[in-house]
Amino acid sequence: MSKISSDDIKEFFVTGGKIVAGLALKFYGESINQAGEAAFSDALEVGIANTLSALYDTDVSDEEIIRVLGKYWGVNIDEAEERLVFEKSQAAIRELRWYLKMQGYSIKETDNFMRLNNASRKIKHNRDLWKLKRNPEKLMKAVQESK
Repeated sequence: MSKISSDDIKEFFVTGGKIVAGLALKFYGESINQAGEAAFSDALEVGIANTLSALYDTDVSDEEIIRVLGKYWGVNIDEAEERLVFEKSQAAIRELRWYLKMQGYSIKETDNFMRLNNASRKIKHNRDLWKLKRNPEKLMKAVQESK
C-alpha cells in the first residue's frame, strides 16, 4: 500500500473541484442563466417604469412619452399606451399617499384611508381623478365624495 502525500491530496481537490464545478454548471447552469435573464428583465422593467414616470411627472405629452418608450426601450405603441394609462392612475395614487403623509397621517392611517375609501379602485376607474394628481387635497376630497 502506498502512502498518500499532501501533493496527492491537493491534486485530488483540484481535480475534484473541477469536476464538481463542471457538474454544478451542467446541472445548475440553466437556472443560473434563467436567474440572470430574470434580473436583466427586471432591470429593463424598472428602467421603462422610471422613464415613463419621470416623463409623465414632468408633463411631457402623451405622444412624446409613447415615442420615447418606443425609440429608447423598444416598447411597441399598444404596450406604451397601456403602460401610460396605468401610470396615470398610479401617479394620482402616489400623490394622494404622499399628501396624506405630509398631512401627518401614519402609514397605517394612510392605508386605512385608502382602504376605507376604496381610493385606489376609484382612482383607477375614474379618469377625472387622474387629472387631480397636481392637487392632492382636491383628489382626497373627490375620493371621499365619490361612490
